[in-house]
Amino acid sequence: MVGSRAGSQNTPIGLVLARLATLGPVVLAFPIGVWLVFALGRDRDATADGIAWVYSVGLFASFTTAFWPLGGLRSWSLERRLESAVFLFLVVSYVTHLTWELGWLLLHQQMAELRDVPWAYVWWAYIDGGDMRYATAPTELITIEILSIVNGLMGMTGIVLWIRSGHTDRRAILLFMATAVVHLYSTSYYFLSEILEGMANVDTSSFTDTFIKFGLANAPWITMPWLTLWWGQAVLRRLDPPTVNDPR
Repeated sequence: MVGSRAGSQNTPIGLVLARLATLGPVVLAFPIGVWLVFALGRDRDATADGIAWVYSVGLFASFTTAFWPLGGLRSWSLERRLESAVFLFLVVSYVTHLTWELGWLLLHQQMAELRDVPWAYVWWAYIDGGDMRYATAPTELITIEILSIVNGLMGMTGIVLWIRSGHTDRRAILLFMATAVVHLYSTSYYFLSEILEGMANVDTSSFTDTFIKFGLANAPWITMPWLTLWWGQAVLRRLDPPTVNDPR
C-alpha cells in the first residue's frame, strides 16, 4: 500500500535538508521583515516585495523536493514521491488556514487600523500591493476564508485519523480529497473574482505584486490539489482493491 509503505520508513536526510532549505527562509521571512521595517526603518513596500519572493518561490520549491535527484530518494517510486509531496502540501495548507487566515478572519474588522502595528505586518506584507481586499474585507473574501478555516479543521481531522490508523484509514483519504476540492473551488473563485473586476485591488504596475504576491503565492492551491486527488484515488484502490469474480 502506498500509505503504509511511505509511513514505514524514515525520511532521507537529504529530503529533510532540502525542505529546511526551502521552508526555513519562508518561516524566517516575516519576522525578519518586521525587524527591517519597524526596527531599522526600511521601506515597507520593498521589504514586502522581498518577503513575497522568498515566500512564493520557497513554498513552491518545497513542494517539489520529493522529485529532486537526491541520493536517498533513488529507490522511491513515483507514487511514494507523490505522497511525500502531497502530504507536505496538505500540512502546510492546514497550518496556514488555522494561523494566518484564521488570524485575519478574527481581526479583519480592525485590519485597516493595524497597518503600522509591527505584529500585523504578517498580514500587511501581503496586503501592500498584493490584494487590498484583505484591508477592506468584502463579504465574498470573508466567505472564502471561513471555508478555508473549515477546510483546515477537516484536514487536521484527516491527519489525526491517518496517523492513528497507521496510514490505513480510508476516511482520512476522503477528507484529504474533500479539502483538495475546496482548495480548487475557493482559489479559483479568489483568482477569477479579482480578474473579472479588472484587478482593481492589485497593483498591476508592479510585476512582483501581480505575478508573485497575487499569482505565485496562491498558485500551489490551484495546482497541488490535482496531485492530491490523483494520489488519493491511488491509495483508495490499494486500501480497498476491487473484487474480481472467479469465472470458474
